[in-house]
Amino acid sequence: MSMREPIALPRVRPGLPVVARPADVPAKDFAYEYVKSLIVDLTLPPGDIVTEMDIAGVTGLSRTPVREAFLRLDAERLIQLLPRRGALIAPVTARQIRELSRTRLALELYAVRELHERGIQLAAQLWPLVHRQRALLEEGAPYPEIIACDREFHTTIVRAVGNTVMTELYASMGDRQQRTGVAAFMAQPGRAEFAVEHHRLIVEALERNDLPGTEAMLREHLDRHTEDLERYLP
Repeated sequence: MSMREPIALPRVRPGLPVVARPADVPAKDFAYEYVKSLIVDLTLPPGDIVTEMDIAGVTGLSRTPVREAFLRLDAERLIQLLPRRGALIAPVTARQIRELSRTRLALELYAVRELHERGIQLAAQLWPLVHRQRALLEEGAPYPEIIACDREFHTTIVRAVGNTVMTELYASMGDRQQRTGVAAFMAQPGRAEFAVEHHRLIVEALERNDLPGTEAMLREHLDRHTEDLERYLP
């Protein structure tokens, strides 16, 4: 009686969540969304190297859909493909955060001016988000969860204008906003607390119809406060 050869189990890289693809989701799309979420939330940190086998091992996929996902992420500059080595996770730089923040600032300044001119009251929608973000902070929630709430706060301001093109443009920056936000919180101790406090002050200014005060707080929140990151990030 011959002994059977042991079955080789897929290698699972420590630290990566093991997931299963739903039957109705194409393998290449599932691989793409999975790896992108790891990059955006900094589970795969900037400068790390991940391989097709790493992802195949935790998703149960073959290397072909993973390779297709890597090509797509490389085109989006979230990774850099390295021949025979895998993929290098793209860095998060102070310049990226600064440019993203100033683009967001331009859109949000326009939004609050429109809201002010048209008499649209928004505070009642924003206060629950401020309270939720404060609660997440006090509970010690992971930074990606806090940043997701942060994104909802700012998106609510832009969406309230009712300009679908502007809302879609703002939403298109969501992945970068999530990734740079998590990086900023990790790089600068106390930044998360500052963010929640700024949100409170922004809502208070909106509530009293103080347009100059709202604009000043947005500038403090999205521009001047971002300059402090220069010493923490490349």
